[in-house]
Parts: sequence; C-alpha cells; structure tokens
Amino acid sequence: MQGVAYEPVSAGRLLIVDDDAAVRRVLARLLLAEGYEVVQAGDGEQALAALWSDGTIDTVVLDMRMPGMSGLDVCRKLRSDPRTEHTPVVFVTGMDDRAFRREALQAGATDFLGKPFDEVELLARLRNSVRLKLYFDSLSRERTDLRTVVQRNTQDLEAATARLQRLQLELAVARHETIERLARAAEYRDDETAAHLHRMSHYCHILGQRAGLDDYTCEMLRIASPMHDVGKIGIPDHILLKPGRLSTDEFQIMKQHAEIGFRILSGSDSELVRYAASIAHTHHEQWAGTGYPRGLVGEDIPIEGRVAAIADVFDALTSARPYKRAWTIDAAVDHLRGGAGGHFDPRLVDLFLDSMDEVLAVRERFADRSS
Repeated sequence: MQGVAYEPVSAGRLLIVDDDAAVRRVLARLLLAEGYEVVQAGDGEQALAALWSDGTIDTVVLDMRMPGMSGLDVCRKLRSDPRTEHTPVVFVTGMDDRAFRREALQAGATDFLGKPFDEVELLARLRNSVRLKLYFDSLSRERTDLRTVVQRNTQDLEAATARLQRLQLELAVARHETIERLARAAEYRDDETAAHLHRMSHYCHILGQRAGLDDYTCEMLRIASPMHDVGKIGIPDHILLKPGRLSTDEFQIMKQHAEIGFRILSGSDSELVRYAASIAHTHHEQWAGTGYPRGLVGEDIPIEGRVAAIADVFDALTSARPYKRAWTIDAAVDHLRGGAGGHFDPRLVDLFLDSMDEVLAVRERFADRSS
C-alpha cells in the first residue's frame, strides 16, 4: 500500500480497535507513516481498558462487528463515561444502511469509513477528528481555568461564574455544531500546522488586549481564530499544496476559501462559531480596500478580521515551510510597517509591534517541531 503525503495537525494519538490483526497492522503502518501515535486493541474490552487507563487518545477507529462486545456497545460505554464522552469515534464498517447509521449516531458515532477504505479519505477524516478533539480540549481547559479564577478571586465570583456558565453553554453548542460543520469537510485537507494555529491564536489574544477589547472578546479571538482558514478544505489540492507561485486563475480559486469558510461557519446559533465565521470571511480584507472577498475599507472591516490579518501574516512570514525559508523577525517587522495603512490597520500594526516581547515569547513557546 503506497503512502500518501499528508501532514497531521498534531502528534495525534489514535486507538485502532479491530479483531482482525491484519487490518490493525495495515492501519497502524499507514498512520505511523503519517506521524500519528497508534495504540491497538483486539476487542471491546481491551479498547475500554486502553482508553480508561491511557487518557490521551484523540480518536478511536472502531470496527463495527467484533466477537463479544460490539462496536456499538463500546461506543455507548465511552459516551457514558466523563473521561471519554467527547473522544471522537470513527466507525469502520461495510454496512451502509440508514438504520445502522442512525443507531450508530444515537450511540455517539462521530464519523464513518466504509470497507474497503480509501487512504486519502481515511487520513482526511481522522485529521478532522483529531482537530475536533483538540478544539474541545481547548474549550475544556478554558473551563478549568475559569474555575480556578473563581476560587482565587471571590470578589469577582458573580462575574466569573456568569462567564463560566456562558462558556459551558458555548462548549455544548459548539460541540454539536462543529461536528456537523467539520463533517462537511471530511474529504479535504489543508497544510496548517498545529503550532501555527497556536501561535496565531495567541498573537490575536495579545493584540486584542492591546487594542482595548474586553477579556471575553479577547478569549473569543483566541478560541475562534484557528478556524480562519477552514475554507481551504474546499480548495483543490493541486492549488492548495502547489509549492510555486499560483497563476492568475489559480489565485482566483484560492481566494474562494474566505467565502467557503464563511459558508461553513455562518448561520450558527453559537456566538463563538459566528465569530469564527467573521474571521474566516474578513482576514484577507485590506485597510485600503484592496483585499478580498468584498473589498472592505478601513473600519468597515470587523476588528477581529483586522487583528487576524496581522497575526496570520506575521506568523506565515516568520515560519519555515517546505517551499520557503522563514523570514527574520526584522524583515517581518519591516513588512508590517510597510503595509500599515495599505494592507493593515495602522493603529493595530503599532500596537502589535509594541507587543513584540510577548509575541516572541509565544513564538518560542509554540515553535515548530522541525525548527
């Protein structure tokens, strides 16, 4: 089986559950080659023991038909345990009838793969499942952090509790809606790394604070900004992954990712998802009106889009990629200064450059593993 070039969003840890050792070996070989960590289990009991003793599994790849405990039974037990209730479960099955899929969804299935599976589809679906798990983990950590704030600052108890409840509601709403919306993207891929998303989101948080946004909005920026390029999943690979300069026609197609991302995320009842939709739609607009997709000018561009534009460009310039070397910090700073008033909001550029010590600390903390 020939490997497919496909960079996982992070060092994801996957559990393969199948009573057929040959199937487990094939899947493990493919996933290990793509940089994932792999744990194997031959039946449902082994799978539950591995999950509940490990605690670091990002996605379960689960066979439907196994002797003893079935895949559905395993999934139900995972969903009934707080330790694993949010762990994505991807069923691998040859069954394609609606009754089975309905029963699997009721049991808590996240996604499905048919047998025999296609490598590209498998990797794309698992990539999105791991991203989904990381997104949920981020929201869960935020909830934990807020509980700590409540304990330490009793004088702010009422405000902190309200904020905690608000984010708990966002967690519940975003979980369902993100699964639904990212499921549309399961056959696609993009080339962003997890480190890029961490850096860019923290840059947005820093700049939002410097710009005087309230704490809640700054947290929204940090959590929603990693979805800025979700629309790239709708761009063909031969354009998205092209190492050289895009032709005029190719660039016109590439620009569609802003509208695609907006369509994926818009219309949500979740404030967080709507905020992410705005960022996806406007982070390529330019202060002078020369950006896309709508050619907005100045403060007609939402501030979250203006903030994300600076954070995204700075990190892209200072990050090495297979097709380019990283720019020096000085060169990237000069580029931002040169783009102030044209590409970027000049006030936000000044604030970002004034925050360079914090920015560089984030860059060091979330450095690419290859650097």
